[in-house]
Amino acid sequence: MIQRIQSVYLFVASLALGLMFVFPISRFYGDLHTLELSLLELKNLVPTSADIVNPYFTYPLAISVIIISAVAFISIFFYKKRRRQIRLIQIDIFLNILLIFGVFFVYTRLIQNQVSVDEVYDIASYLPLISLVALILAYRGVKKDEMLVRSADRLR
Repeated sequence: MIQRIQSVYLFVASLALGLMFVFPISRFYGDLHTLELSLLELKNLVPTSADIVNPYFTYPLAISVIIISAVAFISIFFYKKRRRQIRLIQIDIFLNILLIFGVFFVYTRLIQNQVSVDEVYDIASYLPLISLVALILAYRGVKKDEMLVRSADRLR
């Protein structure tokens, strides 16, 4: 199981998404506000009495990261059922693309529309890209294994 390189790729994808809980996604700098977007909250770094957004604003993003990371980690254990593993990785790649779209376009644009600020992307905004590359490499590895098994079955 762990001897296969695609298992390592799947673990890297899951780990990269798990690290999104540790690092901030982006920071927004403006005249009146300095905001920090992480998976669990949108924090105003300059203390003011007014809240800018709903406190549950980032929960859909956090739930999607948990689901994508869990699917990547669970698909490691389907090494005997390569077709199911391929299907899970395909679903995970699609969800990861949606997550990237959500991070770079939806959430940051929503914040910029509410408050006129300049954005600076942090480390966690690039972790889904690392995860996507690892998932694509894992998909290619599992697909190559499946082709190898099918060619060996034809020889029998």
